[in-house]
Amino acid sequence: MLDRTLIPHAYSLSDFQLRTSKIVRLENQVDCLIVSGDLHPICFIELIFKSGGWFEHQAGTAYMTGKMLLGGTLNKTAEEVSVAYETLGSHIEIHTSVDYSSIKLYTTKKHLGQSLNLLEELLCSPSFPLEEFNINKSIKAQLIKSQLAKNPYFASIEFNKLLFGNVHPYGKSLDVFAIEQCTLDETVNFFNTKFTNEPKLILGGAIGNKEMDQINQILNKLTIFQHATPQFALNTNSQHHVIEGQASTQASLRLGGITINRSHSDIHKLNIAVKLLGGFFGSRLMKKIREEKGLTYGIHAAISHAGNSSYWTISSELKREKSAEALNEIHGAINELAHNYPSNSETEMLKNFLRGKFLGSMNTILDVTSVYSSLFINNLAEDFLKDYLNTLNTIQSRDISEMIQKYVLSAPTTSLMML
Repeated sequence: MLDRTLIPHAYSLSDFQLRTSKIVRLENQVDCLIVSGDLHPICFIELIFKSGGWFEHQAGTAYMTGKMLLGGTLNKTAEEVSVAYETLGSHIEIHTSVDYSSIKLYTTKKHLGQSLNLLEELLCSPSFPLEEFNINKSIKAQLIKSQLAKNPYFASIEFNKLLFGNVHPYGKSLDVFAIEQCTLDETVNFFNTKFTNEPKLILGGAIGNKEMDQINQILNKLTIFQHATPQFALNTNSQHHVIEGQASTQASLRLGGITINRSHSDIHKLNIAVKLLGGFFGSRLMKKIREEKGLTYGIHAAISHAGNSSYWTISSELKREKSAEALNEIHGAINELAHNYPSNSETEMLKNFLRGKFLGSMNTILDVTSVYSSLFINNLAEDFLKDYLNTLNTIQSRDISEMIQKYVLSAPTTSLMML
């Protein structure tokens, strides 16, 4: 029995043992990440295709293709597909981003075979019924209208246009007009000619050889494409922009710029530095803008990594009449951190927070699979995590200031204030 009067044993994170994983190439030349764990009889399967919005000609086609895969098959309606998965205690999700389309299946080992049979039916004989297509279009159009009425969402859309350019895939947004222009024929054609482009497979949990064979059989039935990735030029507008006219008592601020990607040698140091700037409740921006000045309930800084670009951002919802003051204070906080090293105690607090956050991201087999899949998709070795832990243990206060100076303060910056 646990004796709660005793202090739990503490140990250095450098001694943390990462769970083992392996990458294999299947007979159809599809790369597969396997993160095994049989403590519980659960299984996770994810199919990732390089067929997001980056590859579409008509905006919204990739999104509608993903939605329509759950719209029914030649033998089952959408409702029957949903009921079949619920009956098995399984759950399926299909997501489409700018870069990828992904199919996630959560199930038990007992019902994995039947769940995979359903997945095969969805991929090999989708029916694309017109009624379901029109329902999905209507739902998405209403959702877009609802989101655009909210300042934070609208500000993020406009900021991406400024950061990447309004014709770049990361700068374009899916609007009501684009959804209304989508046709069923274009959606079917996208599925038949592009959807199964450059697949990758991720398996987590209690997956054995029998299950591997069944998954391999499904992949063998798919037509796998190898389309080249289209190239788009960045058109960044590195200035401050103000958009007025929104009926809101708050202003939405977005500030940021293009930065180094995950393969750069400084990326771990920069990530840690940005965390201190605005990545947790004890960050510089939270203390300055929220606690000292009372200009916002929350402010956040982060680095985001897309498939073909990386960028840092600061975002906040502010008092409308204090927006200019808040922007000046943010620049002041950046300048202060860039030119004055944080104290050793502040740096150590940050490091302890990030160590705990890392451990929390490795709690379950599904958590571990999620972390490893991010590396796998982006062609990063497992050493990426070891390098992060090593950097976290060795980074100094001086390094943090140097990263902010080099990649935030001195870099071209785009800012947007939505009033």
